[in-house]
Amino acid sequence: MVVQEEVLRFVADRSDRGRLVSFVDLISEFNLDPGSAVDHLERAWRDRLIQTASDRRPRFRYRLEPGEAVRRLSFRISHRGRERLAWYQSMRDPRQGELFESRASGKVDHS
Repeated sequence: MVVQEEVLRFVADRSDRGRLVSFVDLISEFNLDPGSAVDHLERAWRDRLIQTASDRRPRFRYRLEPGEAVRRLSFRISHRGRERLAWYQSMRDPRQGELFESRASGKVDHS
């Protein structure tokens, strides 16, 4: 099963190399069926973790225009997507997790 973090990492890596990502790229990289690839892109786009490469009218910046299909769009990672990847990383790194917990409780370990 492909998880959001893997998809975001893939989009970020390609974005860092100046390349865009389409649903065909997700199919090839993760061996997904077309519907699953579109679903991954739609969710990440709706959550503003990725953005389209083309300029869009403000109303349709994060959703499809009538008659438009995700299959015809190309995406890159957004600032919010990079923040989410950093959050995933902090959840894997126990030291980072302790830092977040101590800040939330108001107790900071200065050792």
